[in-house]
Parts: sequence; C-alpha cells; structure tokens
Amino acid sequence: MGLIADLNPTNYQQEKERFLADPTFNPQFKYVRKFSEEELLSKGLPSKPYLTLAWRVLDQALTNFTPEEFELARGLLLTQETVTQAIRDFLHDHHLTEQISIVWSPNFVSRASVTDNNVIKLRLPCSFRDQDLDSLIYHEIGTHTLRRINYQKQPWYKKKKRFGFGPYLKTEEGLAVLHSLLPQQNSFAYLAAVNYLTVQKAQTLSFLEIWHFINQYIKDEERAFSMTFKKKRGLADTGQPGGFTKDLVYFEGLVEITQFLIKNNFPIKEIYLGKLAWQDIDKAIALNSNFKPLLPNFYTQDPVAYQRRVQEIAQTNFII
Repeated sequence: MGLIADLNPTNYQQEKERFLADPTFNPQFKYVRKFSEEELLSKGLPSKPYLTLAWRVLDQALTNFTPEEFELARGLLLTQETVTQAIRDFLHDHHLTEQISIVWSPNFVSRASVTDNNVIKLRLPCSFRDQDLDSLIYHEIGTHTLRRINYQKQPWYKKKKRFGFGPYLKTEEGLAVLHSLLPQQNSFAYLAAVNYLTVQKAQTLSFLEIWHFINQYIKDEERAFSMTFKKKRGLADTGQPGGFTKDLVYFEGLVEITQFLIKNNFPIKEIYLGKLAWQDIDKAIALNSNFKPLLPNFYTQDPVAYQRRVQEIAQTNFII
C-alpha cells in the first residue's frame, strides 16, 4: 500500500462519530503502521509569501460574505442519484462511460477522489449541494480523470522517472482547484486559503484547536472535521503538534498554474498531455508530438470564455 492509503485510520469512522457527538477532545487514531516525520513533511511546509496571500484572500472574501452566507450559497443538498446521473452525463459527453466506474461508500475519508484505475470514489452519506456539483465534476473528472486518461496513452506512462519528469502534484491539484472555481458564483479561493493556513497551524496546534479554527469559516461540522483530519492524519494522538502537509499543494498549485496559463497564452492542450507538471510540457511534446489529448468540454465549448473566467479568478485572488 502507498502512503496515502496507509494514512487512512482503521478507526476513522468511529472517532469521527464520537467527535461530532462531543467535540471536546482530540481523536486517537489507529494506523496500520507508524509514520516518520520525513514522510509527513514530504510535501514541505507552507511559506511566508503564500501564507500572506492566503490571509489576504480570506480577509477579502469575508468582506463580501459571511461564513454562514458562504454555506447557504452552496444551495440545496443533492441526492446520491442526482450526483451519480450528473457524473454519468459528463462521462457520456466525453465518451468515457465504459472506462470510468462510480463507487459510493461510507468508508471513504475524502468526499470525492479518483483512483489510478479510473474509479470515482464518493463518500456516503451524499453531502454535495447545488453549487458543489459542477465543481466536483470539473475537479475530479474534468481535470484528474481526463489528465489520467491522456497519461495512460503516452509512451512515458509509468516511466516518468526514466524520462526525467519531475513532481507533478502542484500542477495537478492547482489546476483542479482552478477548475473547481470556474462554475462558482464567486471567484474566491476560500477553501484553498483556509486549507493552506491550517496546514501551518497544524504544526503547533492540536486537532481540537484546528477544528475550532476551521469551524469559524466552514460551518458544516462534518466538512470541518474532514478538513481537520487531513491536516492531523498520521498522528495517533492528534493532541500532539504536527501532521501531514500534503494539503499545501492546492493553494500553492493554484497560484503557480494560474500564473503559468495566463503568462503563456493558455496552453490547455499541452497541460492535458498527461499527469505532468507544467515545467515538463516541452518534454512531453517531444516524446509524442502528434498526440491529441482529450480535453474537458468546459474549455472546448468556449475557450475565450474559459480564459476570461480564469483571468477573473486570478484578479479576485490577487494572483496577477
């Protein structure tokens, strides 16, 4: 099993239910093994410039709406059937119905994720709302899944180290965050900013302290729990300082990829050549110059509108 899989506690559901019933303690998680500090800090630590920017985004967002208004703007809770059908419609539009499967389970830690074998995993009970649905689809399928499908057709598939490709996670998750903002009523990277700030706070604060911090901005207590857990996972006793820092890639990646797209005249076809960092685009082109990647319809239907919306998001979040 890989690191991410190992970081799923064997008693996650029990501790989650116990905490939400009485949020006054630090959960005690059980794992299949212990984790080294090197593993938990493998994605690095938040940097001062990005922390400053995240606070600026959060402060500006809160001059426009309250956390309660942010929650209300998400709209009505959707049924599992509605979410499943919307995903199937998107898959159908991209001729992927036979290649991608959808699995719902109460045992998943993340609300949504896509596996390497093209399974979309969604957590029960369904917690998606009107404003979440397109964001979910653009993030998980329109970005992660399409880039993976293209990657599987490349000569460098599962040979990235041999061909000298570098880490791609910031580009991958940053692009997914950017695309999740496209259909939103507002353009603030609100969640990404909160996530970034709490990665830093988790290095010194307990689970309970982080949960109270997040709950100021995210009024959905179950969502706040999930966000807190992702910062403190890897620790059996979450009252201790530290935790897994992977979540910093979302905000840093958003800034990096948005700046790259704008400065380079939106090379979307190139960024969709596979699961690669923007720094490796030229390498991917050289290895398969005639490859035509599958692109998301939220781009292909109107590239000019896509570019205009990305510019709006960049300006709103002080990225350019």
